[in-house]
Amino acid sequence: MPTIPYPHVPAYPGVPSIPRPSPGSPAINIALAAPKSRVVSQSAEPQWGIFFTTNIPLYTPTEGGTLSVLSFGFTRSMQVSNFPIEASDQNQGVPFASYNKVYQPANPVLTLALSGTEQEKTDFLAAIDTACGSTSVYYVVTPDTPAGEAYTLDRYSYQRSATRGVSLLIVEVSMTQIAYVTPALSNTTVSSPQSPSAASQINNGITQPSTPPTSWLAQGAEALGVH
Repeated sequence: MPTIPYPHVPAYPGVPSIPRPSPGSPAINIALAAPKSRVVSQSAEPQWGIFFTTNIPLYTPTEGGTLSVLSFGFTRSMQVSNFPIEASDQNQGVPFASYNKVYQPANPVLTLALSGTEQEKTDFLAAIDTACGSTSVYYVVTPDTPAGEAYTLDRYSYQRSATRGVSLLIVEVSMTQIAYVTPALSNTTVSSPQSPSAASQINNGITQPSTPPTSWLAQGAEALGVH
């Protein structure tokens, strides 16, 4: 193939000077590929969704359908006391304690999309409805969700729209965090209470009933005026 000569570019103001490679210079190949450090396999991607305590998904399509997470939202709020707080000494700082600001249960909301057969959609809605009415504990798995927090399903809604395809089932699931606390219990024996009736009861075992002495019966009859 004959070499095509470069056109003559006059040296005018505003015309850039483009260097020409020599006829013997090798061509430069540009590889349109991502660096190896940024290539991640599909199996390494984190799985999003709602899981049981044994890390089993709440629902898994069994007839070739696909369950995806369209959106995820997470809300955590604090209940702050809205009444006036008595001021203390200036040297002690502001009297704002932990009981003036209390954690509220977190509220994650997931929007799930299921594409598949009509039977799969029916089974998926049945699984969501059963989970919403049960007291089972579930976990939300996303790259940003705090690990180990337990939730319960408290609300769900679903829709089908022509904009996304009537065959696509969109389900919004709302969840509430189950906050656990560890009680601190202790047993303290009061040896000499100020009031004997305030002392804790002592179990002496089973006591058999017995007939009171005759003198007690006579005193009781005399008190009642019975002769």
